[in-house]
Parts: sequence; C-alpha cells; structure tokens
Amino acid sequence: MSLAAVPTSRSVARGWRGPVPPIAPFALALALVLFLSLFLHVQIARAVILPATTIDGPSENIVGFGGVAMAEDGTGGLVYLKRVNGVPHVFVSRYVGGQWMAPIRVDTEEPFAATWPRIGAANGGELVVVWATPFATKEGKLVYELLGALLGGGSSFGPAAIIDSDVEEATGTSPDLAVSSTGQADIVYRVVETSVSNVPLLRPGDVVEQVRVAHFDGQRWSGLGQVNRNPGVSMRPPTQANAPKIAIGQTGNGVVVWQEPDIEGVARIWARRLFGSALDYVLPVSATTFSGTPIGTDADAPSVAVSRLGQADVAYRQPVGPGSPLPGPRIFLNVLPNGESKSGAEFEGASVADSAVSGGAGASVGPPSVDIDEKEDLRLVYDANGTPRVIEGNDKGLTSVLSLGPGFAGSEPFAASVMNPAGGGVSAWPSANAQEQPAVAVREDFPGGAVQTALVSGGAGGPIGELAVGRSGLGDGLIAFQQGPLGNAAIVAAQATAPPSELILSAPKGWVKPSQALVSWQPATSADGPLRYTVVLDGRPQATPAGVLRLRLDPRGLGSGRHRV
Repeated sequence: MSLAAVPTSRSVARGWRGPVPPIAPFALALALVLFLSLFLHVQIARAVILPATTIDGPSENIVGFGGVAMAEDGTGGLVYLKRVNGVPHVFVSRYVGGQWMAPIRVDTEEPFAATWPRIGAANGGELVVVWATPFATKEGKLVYELLGALLGGGSSFGPAAIIDSDVEEATGTSPDLAVSSTGQADIVYRVVETSVSNVPLLRPGDVVEQVRVAHFDGQRWSGLGQVNRNPGVSMRPPTQANAPKIAIGQTGNGVVVWQEPDIEGVARIWARRLFGSALDYVLPVSATTFSGTPIGTDADAPSVAVSRLGQADVAYRQPVGPGSPLPGPRIFLNVLPNGESKSGAEFEGASVADSAVSGGAGASVGPPSVDIDEKEDLRLVYDANGTPRVIEGNDKGLTSVLSLGPGFAGSEPFAASVMNPAGGGVSAWPSANAQEQPAVAVREDFPGGAVQTALVSGGAGGPIGELAVGRSGLGDGLIAFQQGPLGNAAIVAAQATAPPSELILSAPKGWVKPSQALVSWQPATSADGPLRYTVVLDGRPQATPAGVLRLRLDPRGLGSGRHRV
C-alpha cells in the first residue's frame, strides 16, 4: 500500500483504508523565501479485507488445521498437518512484513505421526507451536506425549521440548494455547485416563479425564498439574464443544475455563486464574438457576478473554431440556473483575447475554466467541438460527445488534472473533456465497463504529473446516481456515487490515530558500507492510524512492507563492 503526503492541520495524522471516515485534515505552514509557503497533508491508505491466499494445497496430504496467531507487532503464523511419506507432520507458514512465507516443517526430529497442532505468536516474529505425537506402546496401544517448539525470530524452529510426557492415547486432547507479547505461554489440554477404572461414571458414555495446564516462561515448559476440581468425578466425553479454553494477558497472567459436573452431576463451567507458574482456586462460572428454578442441562462451549489489567470475560452456551426454566438455548456471560475497581476474588454472576433469540426450545445457538479490549469493552459473536449476532458491552451494560453480511452455514456453525486494543475487531464464521458455495464471512469493526464485511475462500472450494482469527496490537487481523474435504483440502488465509499508526511529519521552520525545502517523516507502524510513501506537490506526484523517509523538493517546481504538499 502507499502513503501520500498531500494538507494537514496537526503535526500528527491518522489515515484510513476503508469505509471508515478520514479524520479532519490538518495544515502545517512553512514560510519560504520568495514568499513561498508550504502546506502539508497526510493521506493514508485505506482499511480493506484482502482476498484470501491459498497457503498450501489443495492436496490429499493435508489432513488438519491447527489455528492462526498474530502478535502485537503484526507478525504471526498459522499451523497445519501435512503428510510426508504418508506420515502427518507439523507445518507452519510465518507471516512477516505483510507477507506469508513458504511453509516449513516444525517436527523435523520426530519420526511419528503428529496430531493436535496449535500455534501462538509473540513480538519480533517469535512463534510457539505445540502438538502431540506417540512415543511408546502400552498394552498394545500408542502412548502420546505433548511437545512444544520455539521459533525465536529466525527462520527455523528449535528442538522439541516435552510439555507432558504422557497424555495417554491423546483422545480429545483439544489443546488451547495462549501466548503473551513477551513470549510467555500457557496451554490447557485434556487427558482421558483409559487405564483408570475406580471412578464411577455419572452418566453412560462419561470418561475419567484430567484437565491439565502447563506454563512456558520463554525458555522451558513446566507442568502445573490438574485443574479440574474433583478427580473422583467422571467427565463428559470430549467434544469440540466442551473443550477447555485459556487466555493470557500481556503481563503473563491468565484464566483457564473448562466443563465439569457439579455435585448434582450437571456439567457446569468453572475457572481458575493463573499467575505465572501458580494456580489459583477454582471459581464457579455458570448459572445453576434461572428465575429461581434450577438449570438441569449441561453448559458447554466456554470462551474466555483477559484484559491488560486482568479482567476476565467468560461466555458459554446453555442448552435447554425438559422442564428447563429458560425459553430456549441461550448464551450466558460472566465477568471476573480485575481487582482494582471491584474485587477480583469471584465472578459477578452469569446472566443471559442476548434474550432476543426466537424459536423457543427449538432454536439453534452456536458456540460463542468473546474478546475484550484495553478499555475492558467486550464483543461477543455467535450464531442464532443461522443469523450472526454481535453483542457489545461496556461498564454501562450490553447491547445486541444483528451483524452485517451473510449468515452462518454448516452443521455446527462456530465463530472466531478478536478485538483490537483500541476497540473494534475482526470476526469470522462459516458462510456461503450467492451460489451457495462454502466461504468464510469476515466482519471488521472499527473503533468509530463503521463496519465492513466480505466473503473469502480459497483452494478448490468446498466445506470449511477449522477456523481461527488472530489480531495484532495495530488493529489488523489474520483469518485462516481449512477449506475442502480431506483428500482435497487446502489451507487458506486472509487479512483484515487497519490503517497505519500515526504518522509524524517534519519540515523546516522559519524562512527558507526553495533549495532547502525538505520534507521528512517518521515511519508509520502497520501490520500490512511494507509501506510506501509518495510526496505530492501541487497535485503532482513526485518521484519518491521506496524506503526513503525524506525528500528534498525540486526547487524548480517552487515558484513564489503558496504550494501544497
């Protein structure tokens, strides 16, 4: 993209790429000898949702997608599984300088099949990748370990480190990885203990399961142990909808949430704070009653976000059953304060986030995705009967709006949504185009309230598999997904760009000769780099070499009078 220096009225300007209205222009006057005065203006590239890029495939060797991540400085990457000589291994495509790099293999030292890949990003191009792989057999069954590798800003990953030496058969492991901008990381995952038989099953199909957490301090992993409150209680069989989730703040402290039955045998949502390598006590999240009547159906699909100061917002889905006090399935929201304005010792209490869902008990409600910005405003996105619902909130309460753009599509519609630190954000969900072909709907919200949407797709088309969204601290977002059935799948990525950061201009002060008319500027930070700057004099673009941050104006084009740059 390009930046054009053209009239301004402040020394700092902020630009735009899309439907967001530009800020008022500003003027900086320079008085020149021969009555030459110079006025500066910055016009900055617009915000756009860029077309999708096919990273790999379509190929019969692509067998899974593990997510996308973006750091505060705009670097990031995505991770997926691809067979090499018939064996699935972990591959990563890095995102650097606004470009996707050629995929590289991560588990180069591991000969056995990989599964459950996940990725996180930190500033400076650092990436953390985790996955599970078998290392032994026990009673004729494979035993898996959970591994992690670090790319510290270079072009290749270091050796794999053991996170957990025994995750049994890696059934339903469903790891969730969160990385702070400083490179600290936390991971939550499940271990189904098939060898344990002394725990009674509360319901048919239940399993004996541990929810475990590990912490990465930037150099090594340390296991924090089991977080679920009662190891003597069986758990619901692992599904995508009841997987545990984790979020981490910029200080390295985070919150983990998971599903676990209570004393009555009903599965609820629970949480714990994480302080580096220390676990706090268990906190109940989900509501057990509604209007004074007990809720007897399992809560699921937890989603969690943590603010810079430590406030945690947790959203979850509450289905209904016979005798339920709820009129239909609903999304609930609960808030754990940051501990400054209010006590952070317990949640404030779960409440319905959106009561305007039609269809009664037969309504269809998808898993929620919640995020929070630096002001602790929140955005919650989910599917209600195929319609995107966007719930926004601040310290004054919640509002509900229908999303612009196409509806949800798929058997279990899910959304992925992130907020920018300054407000606004990027959301995505499986959808379809006018010809009913599968695509991903992307919605970009701006801090000022403007919205733009787009449909993106790649590969050879086909159904949308796993979908993930990552965001930077600059307002840009990465959207990545698997498209196409296994056997002809592709890994696809798109970008929702935001305007570059503030651009600071400099010019001579006082009276100067035309030969001394020099314009210079500080580089504008953007995740959608590299930027190109163009100086325009009286409406005529000047030859501005790429990469320069200053330009001496040709005095032959500066006659007496006023000129605009």
